[in-house]
Amino acid sequence: MLDQLAHVTIAYLLTVTVASFFAGAGLLGRAHVPPSLLVEALLGTAGSAMAALTSCLDRYATGFERERGSSYPRDASGGKFNRRFARWLFVRPFLGAVVAPLFVWGINHLTKNPEPFLSTPESIAFTCFIAGLLAKSVLDLVKNLFKNVFKA
Repeated sequence: MLDQLAHVTIAYLLTVTVASFFAGAGLLGRAHVPPSLLVEALLGTAGSAMAALTSCLDRYATGFERERGSSYPRDASGGKFNRRFARWLFVRPFLGAVVAPLFVWGINHLTKNPEPFLSTPESIAFTCFIAGLLAKSVLDLVKNLFKNVFKA
């Protein structure tokens, strides 16, 4: 059953990655339409879905972890694909939908020279995709920053 769940998860993540990338790039490519929150969210979703897909494939290649914690194959070590992790993978693309627009807003308002990152449709697409790709890492860094600075 874990093998079947892994295949469904991989198909879902491939679909989300490709669909959100082409939808975002298609909207961004229209000359008369300025970049919008929707475009940023779609491209961020594509990046985050790609990160989830690579994580899923890495764990699938390593092996499975059954409900009671046993590994298959027995000697599999490191992160393995399991049912709980699959649930996380279904939600992870949506991190990019939120993080990418926030990242763009931050670049626009908190940097002295945002033009290299946001001056062309291509640079906006790249910035949003990378923000989505790194969304989980960025959120983890921010959470740890608050823990360390404010002892929360």
